Amino acid sequence: MKNCGIVKDLLPLVAENLASEESTAFVNTHLETCGDCRAAYEELKTPVETEPAAPLKTVKRAVKKRGLLIAGLIACLVAALLIGCAARLLKPYAVHTKEAAFETVRIERAIRFAVKGNLLYAVQGDDLVLTNIEIDSETGKTYLITDDGERIALEDVAVLHPDGEEDQKTSDVLSGRLILKTNQAADVVVTVNGGEVSVSAYTTLWRSWFASGGEPVQTVIPLDGVDAVFFEPYNNTEREPLYVRDGYAPEAGFALPRLVLNYYFLLALVGTVILAAAWLVLLLLKKQKARRALGVLLLVAGSFVLAFLAAGFPATTIAPVRELSFVLAVAVLLIGAGLCGRKLMRKD
Repeated sequence: MKNCGIVKDLLPLVAENLASEESTAFVNTHLETCGDCRAAYEELKTPVETEPAAPLKTVKRAVKKRGLLIAGLIACLVAALLIGCAARLLKPYAVHTKEAAFETVRIERAIRFAVKGNLLYAVQGDDLVLTNIEIDSETGKTYLITDDGERIALEDVAVLHPDGEEDQKTSDVLSGRLILKTNQAADVVVTVNGGEVSVSAYTTLWRSWFASGGEPVQTVIPLDGVDAVFFEPYNNTEREPLYVRDGYAPEAGFALPRLVLNYYFLLALVGTVILAAAWLVLLLLKKQKARRALGVLLLVAGSFVLAFLAAGFPATTIAPVRELSFVLAVAVLLIGAGLCGRKLMRKD
């Protein structure tokens, strides 16, 4: 029994195979005669079953969830930034002067042609004037040759029979028309309002910065029944006449840009201010539960305000649905980023 204390001190080393051979032999000899020490040794050799560390799993789940929230926050902000930049680059804006918009503004006089026998004549009053005709040997198409050498396809000419009836197989394109050709890649919008026609030219920052060599656009406006054609600058300056019929006295006018986006922006801004004031009142009253619910509404309203600033301005637009679609997309992404941020703050 006198050796039990020494043996029990050596038991952990023997159980782990860390003791020397002499110590191990000494302990084994003692265990053959001492039941208490042998029981203690068997207890050391018996593996201890431990339950999984539940707190550690909880920490791992929390870390993983936090990482997903951070990734979602970053993804929403980056996507909102990219969509906002796309909205800016692709937003059509008006070209504000006729000189900046058009390289060519030409009015072609009204022309009629009459068929007599196998010959084609230009009608000038009551006279028939023989015209020059050229047939393309490759395509077989017939062209009229004007005094300045321009070749005009016969199918683009209004042809009259000797009895004065128009040939229904041909068009009336040359019966007075205004030819407009842009000096850059742009969209030309033509709006008819009674006898007056409004023309405006739109381009984008993308075209101005990255597609300056784009093809110009030619627009043809028939002048039959048209009193005047105006270029609308849409910048609160007076419209510029492109064509005015003899004897017609148009009234001076201004073309105001469409500012429909301003109404939606003001609605979101007023809602944000009201909700922010209510949120501050609840903060002072220490109404935490109600303040959290109101905070979600404030987040939605504030996200729309930021989305309008990022993707909706300047507020002038010719495509409200397109602009609102960009604003809505940015707002949804900002709301998602805000919800991720709220959860991260609550975790902290």
